[in-house]
Amino acid sequence: MYLIIILPILCIIGIFIYTWYEFHSKLKLHRDLKNPKLSKDLKLIKKYLKTSDGIRIASWYMPVKNSKAVLILVDGYKELNEDKIRMFDHAEYLRKAGYSTLLIDLRTFDKSGGNKITFGVNEWKEVESAYDYIRSFAENRDKKIGFLGISMGGVISIIARAITGKGDFVIASTPYESFKSLFDFQIRKRELPSFLFLPILRIVALFELGFNYEHYTAINMVKKVRVPIFIVSAKHDQVVNSNDAKQVYESANSPKEYWQTNTSHGVFKNNPEEFKKITLNFLAKYV
Repeated sequence: MYLIIILPILCIIGIFIYTWYEFHSKLKLHRDLKNPKLSKDLKLIKKYLKTSDGIRIASWYMPVKNSKAVLILVDGYKELNEDKIRMFDHAEYLRKAGYSTLLIDLRTFDKSGGNKITFGVNEWKEVESAYDYIRSFAENRDKKIGFLGISMGGVISIIARAITGKGDFVIASTPYESFKSLFDFQIRKRELPSFLFLPILRIVALFELGFNYEHYTAINMVKKVRVPIFIVSAKHDQVVNSNDAKQVYESANSPKEYWQTNTSHGVFKNNPEEFKKITLNFLAKYV
């Protein structure tokens, strides 16, 4: 009789511990990455910035003479060196089009400090520090400064603009709409029962990300963004729900643009030329 009661309890405790361990390990992502090969004629200013909560952030400023505007590049969840290389690829085509760029390593990524990532709950402070740094240059005081974020970086860019009011435009590629949606998609991807793991994961996140973490979601924050915003969606997204970006777009204020690609999550990797074209068209129209 006791076994009938005890075994389900032990099972739930085991699932809770497993879920917490898996989630915690995903937040501890610090690793050193190889520096990508850069164009020889690229002007590069490396500098460590400090966030409002005291985290040291690595940045690479790539100015263009008489630039049209400045874009702060915000990467997503980094697991491979090629992720960082790809952000420098963004800087390269933007530079050729006349835009200055600043690439930052979010907390725990590569050269930056910090103990763990928080999926935007705290990372918006990195974007704020980057914005203030760029605005401090005399050459940029009258320039528009905006954000180009990929995946988690897109969500962070939206949050940064909503909280700080800083930034003249936002480009967000394949953002997830909420933690619930992200967690549910990842659980189902592993072919685990969502009805069991999702509630447990959301409880675990309370302790790892903070008790108000669900406030920091793209679907909530985008309603406070009142500058031009461009949302990119991937029809065959294998990392986040492909409908999330559309939901974020529909909740956004005008002026806004939306583009769905017939690719997987890595839109730029799968369709670089079209991504460049659409992005530069957006910038030409609103910047």
